[in-house]
Amino acid sequence: MKSNKGFSLIESLVAVSMLCMMIVTLIPLTSLIMTERDILHEKRLYSNILHDKFQDYIWNTGEPLPSRVEEEIAGKKLVFTFTIENKLLKGCVVWTNAKKMSEETCFYGRTVK
Repeated sequence: MKSNKGFSLIESLVAVSMLCMMIVTLIPLTSLIMTERDILHEKRLYSNILHDKFQDYIWNTGEPLPSRVEEEIAGKKLVFTFTIENKLLKGCVVWTNAKKMSEETCFYGRTVK
């Protein structure tokens, strides 16, 4: 029998179908990972902004409590609220994340008085 140095049709079809399965699996996963990355980036960014605003209230800038501030940062509407809860200062930020869901992050701290 002759020695063939190429691929048969079946081998080629199996390889192409395996490649297609991998592509069909990886595209949605990549999209999900990118969305989750955006959500974590927003959470870090808005938590840092909340921390900066929170420091102003901790060091007593004279703003009356409770306080609510709305700002637009990077095209997102952020709502900052500051209240006194159980003798602690509570600062929260609320925004709509990349999945179009409302997300909230809160910090607690003692006031310097």
